[in-house]
Amino acid sequence: MAKVALLIGVSEYEPGLTLLPAAAKDVEAMQRVLQNSEIGGFDEVKVLVNPRRQAMEEAIETLFDSRQRDDLVLLFFSGHGIKDESGKLYFATCNTRKNLQGRLFETTAVAASSVHKFMTNSRSKHQVVILDCCFSGAFAEGMAAKEEGFVDVKNQLGGEGRAVLTSSTSTQYSFEQQGADTSTYTHYIVEGLQTGAADRDENGWISVDELHEYAKSKVQEVAPAMKPEIYAIKEGYKINIAKAPIDDPKLKYRREVEYWVESGNGEISFTGRAALEGLQEELELTSEEAAAIETKVLEPVEVYKKKLQRYEQAFRNEIKLGFPPSDKTRTNLKRLQQALGLRDEDIALIEAPIIVEQPLIASPVIFPPSRLRNSNFLQYVGTSIIGVFLGGILVYFLLRQTPNTPQPIVQTPINLCTKDAYNLNDRMSLGEEILLKQDTNPDKEAGVNAFLEGKCQLAVEKFNSSRKVNLTDPEALIYLNNAEARQKENRLKIAVSVPVGTDLNLAKEILRGVAQAQDEVNKNNGIDGKLLQVAIANDNEEPGTATQIAKALIEDREVLAVVGAASSDATIEAGSLYNTKGLVAISSTSTSVNISNFGPYIFRTVPSDQVAGETLADYMVKKLRKNKAAIFFNSRNLYSRSLKDEFVTAVQKKGGQVSQENQFDLISFNLVAENAVKQAMSQGAEVLMLISDSETRDKVYQVIQVNNHQLNILGGDNIFSKKTLDTLGKQAEGMVVAIPWHIDNPSNSNSKFVNDSQKLWKAPVSWRTATSYDATKAIIAGLLNSNTNSREELQKTLHSQAFSVDGATGRIQFLPSGDRKDKDNPFVLVKVQQKPPGTDKYDFVPFKP
Repeated sequence: MAKVALLIGVSEYEPGLTLLPAAAKDVEAMQRVLQNSEIGGFDEVKVLVNPRRQAMEEAIETLFDSRQRDDLVLLFFSGHGIKDESGKLYFATCNTRKNLQGRLFETTAVAASSVHKFMTNSRSKHQVVILDCCFSGAFAEGMAAKEEGFVDVKNQLGGEGRAVLTSSTSTQYSFEQQGADTSTYTHYIVEGLQTGAADRDENGWISVDELHEYAKSKVQEVAPAMKPEIYAIKEGYKINIAKAPIDDPKLKYRREVEYWVESGNGEISFTGRAALEGLQEELELTSEEAAAIETKVLEPVEVYKKKLQRYEQAFRNEIKLGFPPSDKTRTNLKRLQQALGLRDEDIALIEAPIIVEQPLIASPVIFPPSRLRNSNFLQYVGTSIIGVFLGGILVYFLLRQTPNTPQPIVQTPINLCTKDAYNLNDRMSLGEEILLKQDTNPDKEAGVNAFLEGKCQLAVEKFNSSRKVNLTDPEALIYLNNAEARQKENRLKIAVSVPVGTDLNLAKEILRGVAQAQDEVNKNNGIDGKLLQVAIANDNEEPGTATQIAKALIEDREVLAVVGAASSDATIEAGSLYNTKGLVAISSTSTSVNISNFGPYIFRTVPSDQVAGETLADYMVKKLRKNKAAIFFNSRNLYSRSLKDEFVTAVQKKGGQVSQENQFDLISFNLVAENAVKQAMSQGAEVLMLISDSETRDKVYQVIQVNNHQLNILGGDNIFSKKTLDTLGKQAEGMVVAIPWHIDNPSNSNSKFVNDSQKLWKAPVSWRTATSYDATKAIIAGLLNSNTNSREELQKTLHSQAFSVDGATGRIQFLPSGDRKDKDNPFVLVKVQQKPPGTDKYDFVPFKP
């Protein structure tokens, strides 16, 4: 058994790629901890700094070649990650070049696919890859498991398989920390190993998943926009990388400091200070040693605060030169935001109070098309309207005084139409901006530009062309319909709120349902002759963002209703405003019981968690004949808490039990999947109930992998996703999930919605598409049945006992609580099975218990 590593850092590049001074330092730092016999204890650590492509690829191949089964092989890369036009990832070398059009010369960089091949061909059963580069998350997209059975190798290496740690997602840039020797991500990877702080379960070993959790938490304190990820095959996440001290007093003190800092939102409370002083005395640490540890733990928080201050000062300086900020200023500020690693909500919280301080413009303003993208547009648009109104009166009287003066006839080109645009830190669009960046293509970009400039006919043509390139893109279809609606004077507007940034697949599934209903009604002469427009908003399921979007939609009086938000937390957050200001919101995916009776303007087309909990509990007790369950949930997530409570109640009613000791919080600092599953089994659990959200889904995957088919697994609807199948494959086989609807359910064999959706998207659609279609259909039917197209009238119509419309999932009617009235649409149980049978492909298949 050997532990070998190859550390590659590329800091020097050909013109066209920026220098990365930290990359060489990253390698040095990693080398120190891996070679240290008390930490990494690696037998061989080879370093490559600024290699050419041939040398780098050959070194990687050599690393994985000629290895034994029990060897641990670690590859570390710090440098530029580059994606080609088809989205494939390459690792840049010192001689990597691009052509005049900015396209990569592929022969000058190392393809991620080549690395995949070297890993697959290697005999080593313990492989770890750590990538500190832009788009590093794309590496896992081509990673596949070997077709070999599981072998339990019980040695100090821990789990068997592959693990990839990445500093960013497949679509995200990484950040270098200004003023630091190493990059942000590597800095905390090294810190977690060097201090032992990454040893979350305190067993003396730092496993891959523990190192990921530590680095991710620290990175996001410094640069919240950065999203490190972990990808594992088999038990790769349990591979032990380094040793950690067990009884080190400094490490004990550090862990206690981290606890109080985490509990105090970045500060140490009075209670925390008292506890730390007592521990300092007990551990016999000097004041200097304790202060040094506290400074190190608080360092990420202080760095983050300085970034906020830096942006605030820049923003204040810019608006002194001109308010509202110009397009160029906005572009520069956006660049600064990206360099600092700040999220849109961070920026919004900084800018909002400063903008309020600014005096309104008192003179008429004429907006060029580009100004419509300005993020302060909504604030000063009212003044502009007044100016245009007064100017119109003046022109009217001037024309009356010179009746005999011939006036030139201005003929508007037929391809021009009214301009309209949103901008809430690039979170909302009617067609002037691409929110689904992964579905960008030249035709779609041309359509967006044409829409922004008011060239609607050209926009229609380009969006049509874009649809031919990518039939599954719902954004292009919505924008196409919006451009066609813009060409008509009579049109109506609604909005949809989806989490583009945090769960792209979920966002697309919802948008497909909305797009299908919009396309259907517009092709049938609209709503009483008025075509339907849909504004898309990206709420990212982040605190504060849903409120910002709700405020913007409420202020736009043309918006008559909203489909969304997607999550229960965001629905509750925005719902308070919608109720207060009187704007209908119909959620198609929020299942928390807390949403029932939340207010007169909040509806939903999906059954609540009460139905899901009863369905799963009934299956567990009556069909599986199991009485004891353990639950994994997220205590910070409304949906997760809601389904947990409903499942526990239903199980207890049926004679089963879920003890408090068998309820595991996925966001707990000390939760280790392997230990939790062992504890559940020791407590007599026969079933694992998994209720994840987008934040904790990866941890749930670890639970499934650790379980290794020992206990039956049940799941909430959030785990129903393509990512689950792609990540787990056979490991998820047999898992049962409750969802509101499934396309392959026998009852849908003659469904018009199913047939139409397959023609429109050329692919099957999910339950989220069906319930989102229903939400949009309800709004359309409500507007058709209203006497006036007003928000108030729509709300009354939807609550009327006479209101009903046929949707994808059945008859749509609403109770006074805002919930679906019909009880004939229970949750469907689906099981992960091979499909087709005998292949290595898996799918969620509906079954009758």
